[in-house]
Amino acid sequence: NVAGLLLSRAATRQKEMAVRLALGASRATIVRQLLTESVLLSVLGGIFGIIFAYWGVHAITALMSGGSNQSFAYIIAPDWRVLSFVLGASLLSGIFFGLAPALQSLHLDLTPALKGNASTFPGGARRRRRIHLGNTLVVAQVALSVVVLTGAGLLVQTLENLRSINPGFDPHNILLFGIHTRDAGYKDVQMEDLYRNLREQFAAIPGVTSVGYAMDTLLSGDLSSTTVGIEGQPKESDLPVDVLTIGPDFLRTMRIPLLEGRTFTPGDFRPASVESEGSKAGNKKGTGGAGQTSATASAQVRVLVNKAFVRQYLEKRNPIGQHLVGGWEIIGVTGDTKYTDLRRTIHPMLYLPLTSGDAQFELRTAVDPMALIPTVRQIVRQADSNLPLVDIRTQTEQIDELLVRERTIARLSSFFGVLALALAGVGLYGLLSYEVARRTREIGIRMALGAHRRDLLRLVIGQGIVLAIVGAALGIGVALGVTRYLNSMLYGVHPDDPLTIVAVAALLVVVALAACYIPARRAMRVDPMVAMRHE
Repeated sequence: NVAGLLLSRAATRQKEMAVRLALGASRATIVRQLLTESVLLSVLGGIFGIIFAYWGVHAITALMSGGSNQSFAYIIAPDWRVLSFVLGASLLSGIFFGLAPALQSLHLDLTPALKGNASTFPGGARRRRRIHLGNTLVVAQVALSVVVLTGAGLLVQTLENLRSINPGFDPHNILLFGIHTRDAGYKDVQMEDLYRNLREQFAAIPGVTSVGYAMDTLLSGDLSSTTVGIEGQPKESDLPVDVLTIGPDFLRTMRIPLLEGRTFTPGDFRPASVESEGSKAGNKKGTGGAGQTSATASAQVRVLVNKAFVRQYLEKRNPIGQHLVGGWEIIGVTGDTKYTDLRRTIHPMLYLPLTSGDAQFELRTAVDPMALIPTVRQIVRQADSNLPLVDIRTQTEQIDELLVRERTIARLSSFFGVLALALAGVGLYGLLSYEVARRTREIGIRMALGAHRRDLLRLVIGQGIVLAIVGAALGIGVALGVTRYLNSMLYGVHPDDPLTIVAVAALLVVVALAACYIPARRAMRVDPMVAMRHE
């Protein structure tokens, strides 16, 4: 846009330069004047850009952290190296694009330039080159905007695909919070009594329909895993499985379907001597790792497995009653659910009864879950004022936190994609406006010879649409090669998704039409008599 504006500005000042030269100004003076003006405009633009940048970084930070309860984890502020680079780019653009018309003034022919029709560059070949350069700049800008918009479209579609994933349970109207009993000095037997009493009191809260708890919450970023063996199979200890330790009514609260067998009964939660050493992965949110567990048994522990476990490890065998190495007996099969995050594929999974350790409670409600927080705090405080209540949030908020990265990138790419498209529209508008102004006399002659206004409309819009189509074609070709580098960030959409490309192309045509319409309307309103006398 800077190049196009400076070139158009220089084209309209040819007569002015001719008058200055005719009055005795040296060509070196003309060059110095044009360069000074260009550099001054560039410096002023850079200064205003810095002021805008200080506001913009705060806006972008708010944009990236929007929708999350946590503050943005990174410090973003204008940096002297960034500002130096931008100021240098502004200055160089002014010098580079201001130098071409300045040097051209050295070869200006005063006689035709001082004549009445001096609003264009003298010399047909030179004029065609100037128009060709302006067209090239617009085509390049349109192509770049197509590349950015295509990437933005793919990332936005990825975010929507992740949001629309069925996690295998109902995440709506669930309040989550953790109770760290170990920090308060509770023993295993005390924990069992505490959890039972708390469940009863939580279930009595008006608006609460069911209460469950587990060692981890689903889609929290945490993961526990182990390896198991199935008795009667040759390989007895090398089958990887995810592990989630749950309390009573967890499946009903999360609305995870039970496909076969039965769920846990109160007798399944009696303390057993089966302990999972290191069953907790120790992975905090965002680490994406998985720990390993090993089990030794001196008592039978009943477990549930998911459908993926049956499909991968038991094939066509009846899972109910199957025994796992270590003293585990399968009593039921549940539906498949996402565990640690939305992108991770569903793995074979074991549900163990929780008999000790800290718990994460889940309260399904018929009202707004956040409205129950004061009541929950009061119940926990009455049970034990030393019990820490942590990580209070809803299940939907927890899922949103998982998508912070995707949402941030989608928002930023969309913002810069729309900005690039707007700049391309401004560039196209500027070029066509200059063309209409330059060809005012020609338009008047055409109208005097019988051209209709719709012909002029078609002439101007046709030129803009051709440039937009050429730029879009080049941009699509580049986008097909560039977007494959986004493959690791995409989910449920291919880098060369035709729907996204068609949508970007359609949007570009709409913007191009809007950018062409105003110059075209200006051409239609040209008065032939005035145009014939136009300088």
